[in-house]
Amino acid sequence: MVGTLAVLSTAAVAVPVPAFAAAPGRIGDRVAAVVNDDVITLSEVYDLGTDYIEDAVTKGGEAMRHPAEHAVLERLIERRLVEQQIATLKLEVTDQDLDKAIDDLARRNGLDREGVKTELERQGMAWDVYRGELREQLRDMKFQQAVLRPRVTITDDELRDAFLRTGGSLGTEQATVQGVVIAVAKEGGEAAVAAALARAKEAQAKIEAGTPFAEVATAYDDGPTRDAGGEMGLFDRGQLVPALDTPVFAAEIGKSFLVQTPTAIFVLRVTGKTKSEAGLDAVREKLTEQIFETRMEQEKERWYQQARRAAVVRVLLPGGDGKGPSPEG
Repeated sequence: MVGTLAVLSTAAVAVPVPAFAAAPGRIGDRVAAVVNDDVITLSEVYDLGTDYIEDAVTKGGEAMRHPAEHAVLERLIERRLVEQQIATLKLEVTDQDLDKAIDDLARRNGLDREGVKTELERQGMAWDVYRGELREQLRDMKFQQAVLRPRVTITDDELRDAFLRTGGSLGTEQATVQGVVIAVAKEGGEAAVAAALARAKEAQAKIEAGTPFAEVATAYDDGPTRDAGGEMGLFDRGQLVPALDTPVFAAEIGKSFLVQTPTAIFVLRVTGKTKSEAGLDAVREKLTEQIFETRMEQEKERWYQQARRAAVVRVLLPGGDGKGPSPEG
């Protein structure tokens, strides 16, 4: 037996418990708002939001009723504007679309349509209300695909920035380095520095003239890499001391350069660089989905505000002061 409606879902649309539960009974009707030429009644507000409204009243007193009613009404206004856009674009959800979604949902949860109906009734949700909610979700899905989806693009730069903000690493950057180390004589003062620098420039000139690096290292290197022909090895970014790390990873491949430190002059050449982004690649799909969902919500809000300003909306429900809890909460 399925535990809650929240686990009933299809590949096409998620079917959670609606944000507002249906009212146990209808109330006396009056016009709550007019959206262009469409009327929204007070009974529609309570059909959608009775539990939410009564919960707000229970927590905050009767003074919270009107703000809660207006929060639900605003959701209905948004829905009505979406419905009008769908009608304009001829994207209406047919009964066949609705039946197919329910049958898909039932099959994925090991039920038939009657089993879904029984489970919903066990949870206190009327079948016609559920079908209405599912129809709204299918409409919204079509609306998002036709209207909002084309407005959302996600670039590689956005993915990289988002990945870094989550505390991830963009992988390891590595450089293969050759080096000749020219020692600066201790207590030799400026003369020793000048002599070491002159020797380093001489070695660099030979490298740039095409002399094999190993030959230059054998002739000039005062460091431990002399016997290795000047091959210092492969280094991750940050593995070298800062005085060497920054210029090495900024260097052009194949071009020699000098780095001066208090104890030595280095003649360096980067022969290769690699950069692995396996960390980003491993979460690319999930991160793209998260960014996409956020961007879609932003685009929907942007669209709604634009549509709200362009529409003729008259709110006739009393007591709207803009205060109160969010119906999403």
